[in-house]
Order: sequence, then C-alpha cells, then structure tokens
Amino acid sequence: MATTTTAKTTALSKERIVKAAYQLAKKDPINALSMRKIATKLKVTPMAIYKYFSDKNELTAAVIDTHLKKSNLIPTELDPSDWRIWVKTSFLRMWDAYDNAPGMIQYMTNATSFGPAVLDWQNEVLKVLITSGLTPKQALTAHAAMSELATGSTILVPIRKQGVEKVFPTIWKDLSEGRSPDLEQLQGDLPMVDYPWLLMCGAAMMEDMNDSRTAFASELDLILDSLAAKIAVNP
Repeated sequence: MATTTTAKTTALSKERIVKAAYQLAKKDPINALSMRKIATKLKVTPMAIYKYFSDKNELTAAVIDTHLKKSNLIPTELDPSDWRIWVKTSFLRMWDAYDNAPGMIQYMTNATSFGPAVLDWQNEVLKVLITSGLTPKQALTAHAAMSELATGSTILVPIRKQGVEKVFPTIWKDLSEGRSPDLEQLQGDLPMVDYPWLLMCGAAMMEDMNDSRTAFASELDLILDSLAAKIAVNP
C-alpha cells in the first residue's frame, strides 16, 4: 500500500495539479479550489499538493493563468500600431473567456496575486495604449475601465435576463420561446406614463438581450471613442 501511494505522489506534478484544479473551478466555482477537493480528484493527500504550491493563493494564480493562456488575450496576429482594433480584439477575448467559464470570474476578482500570463497581458495592453498616445495614467485608467466593463458585463447577463423576465413578462415569454417580441407589448407590461425613458429604450434592450457580446462590443466602443479623442488632443 505504501508503495502505491509513493508511486502516485511521484507521478504528481504542477501541471497535473493545475489541470485538475482548473477542471474543478470551471465546473464548481464555489469553494472548488480547496486542497482537499483537488487532492481527492488526484487521489493523493492534501499535503502532497503543498509540495508544489505553498498555499491556495499561489494555486489560484496558476489556475487563472491557465485560463487566460487558453483565451489568447494578446492578439499577436494583429499590428499593435492599429491600437483600436488590437485593444478591442483583446477585450472581446477577455469577455469570451469569462462567458465560456463564468466560474472563473470569482477567482479573477478575488485573486491576491497573478501569474505571468496575466501580467504579460496587462503589460502588453498598457504598452499599446501608451505608444498610441495616452499618458501612463490615462492608459492605466482605460485598462481598468475596460477590464471592469468586461467583468461586469458578463456578470450582468443573467441578472439582466432576470430583470426583463420580472419587469417585462410578456416580452420575456416571447424571447424564451424563440419568438421575436412585439415591442408594443411593452406598454401592456409596464405603463408608458410610469417609465417613458426606459420604454423608449425597449428596442435597444431587446437587442442587447439577444446578443450580449455585441452589446459589450458597443459599450467598449464608447470607451475607445473617448480614448481616441484623448489621443487626438494629447501633446
């Protein structure tokens, strides 16, 4: 029995641990990255994992790095001198990374440290923004705004759907059953006199509901428009 345990421990590696942790994090984001759960999946003792990772924070950073590497956030195939296309592509990939594995958002937002993949991406985005004509402060602020937009947009997708279902039940029924909603029904769900400006934006709201990624791209364009204006007037 001791020989079997030793063989399993010897076969353990950082790569195997991160792979197992990553699989757990994608499936069960709530407390998935406990050393005990990962050890159980790998059929080793929790202490065996501590030989490779000093604590859960170090392992979490490695899992986040794995996810972002798979997401190819740095668009190496694009010319960074066309800063707008480069930046937009990068953050759309970030949105896709969150959308494909929503559970990873929890780890990204609560991380206490980051691995090289995250730092490389942040460094490249800042480089592109600064060389395009932004000041370091403007570049840092822009990076934070776009990162938070990508995170918040992904988190809000299910919340937005719940809101539409509650406030506009008739419209939601059409959407959930695959029919194009009749926007005139909005007045039946919610009196125009009570929320005229909200209802005026009803068509745009339905478009966003049908394609959240395109909605995020439009939101991102507003930030990029602002950055282009800053670049135009910067000395």
